[in-house]
Amino acid sequence: MPRQLPPLTAIRAFEAAARNLSMAKAARELGVSAGAISHQVRQLEEYFGTRLFLRETRRVSLTSAGQACLPAMTEGLDRIEEAVRRMTQAQKPGRVTVSVETSFAECWLIPRLTGFNEAYPEIVVELLGRPIDPESMAYKTNLAIAYGPRRYQGLVVQRIMDESIFPVCSEGFRDRFDLRKPADLRGAVPLIHDDTMQRNAWYPDWQAWLSGHDVHDLDTAGGHRHTVAGMALESARQGQGIVLGRGALVDRDLASGSLIAPFGKEGAPSFDYFTVALPAALEEPQVALFRDWLLEEGAREPAGLRLAS
Repeated sequence: MPRQLPPLTAIRAFEAAARNLSMAKAARELGVSAGAISHQVRQLEEYFGTRLFLRETRRVSLTSAGQACLPAMTEGLDRIEEAVRRMTQAQKPGRVTVSVETSFAECWLIPRLTGFNEAYPEIVVELLGRPIDPESMAYKTNLAIAYGPRRYQGLVVQRIMDESIFPVCSEGFRDRFDLRKPADLRGAVPLIHDDTMQRNAWYPDWQAWLSGHDVHDLDTAGGHRHTVAGMALESARQGQGIVLGRGALVDRDLASGSLIAPFGKEGAPSFDYFTVALPAALEEPQVALFRDWLLEEGAREPAGLRLAS
């Protein structure tokens, strides 16, 4: 059955005039003359068989009938506008702006992006190498990759994968200091500290890791310190010491042999990675696609770096 509706142009004219309480302002908003707005409003009044405006010399006001129908018409036009916006967005090349820690992007995300780019060549991914800033989510970032405690009120948080922390070093370094078990670190072994993460109270530092492996009499204050995780890992690759590595950051190094885990990499997860986004951002098709791809990539990780249930 066909819908019984007045012309959409008349509805738009009435809604703009009623919202602004001005025919002239409505005309400027819609890019037509004030006379055209008045004509469309009169058409709508004839359709309803009642007056919608009280017209005075210098102003207009709404009748009770006009007041009654304004909210529904505004809501209807808002929904049409949103539907048009979504359809238009779906037809255009999308852009996803992602806030992510630089070292995680370099070691885990970027090596995997080729697969996403091949699957969705129309979507441009822009990476911002900085921690999540909840205040800027609405206007700078579509999505963030974060880790640690999840304290993001009003945002959608979804876990990507667990993370484990374990010591890594070069093979030559292990052989030079004969590192076979955690207790072997007592022998004046140079430690590398990743201060990027150790500014967080929840992140296990060398003292906490050693205590968890029954090594309690080792001074961990000395050693090399770096404020970027990638620098700490490069120091370990160069045989300058041993560092507590995150599985996501050292996975490719372990596969290539540029780093090894002398005591193994088994252990309980230390924290997890997760996506953070505004609910409205996930309504954008390209943002939802990228988020889903991230979750799928996390699910492919081996034990210790896998999607948690």
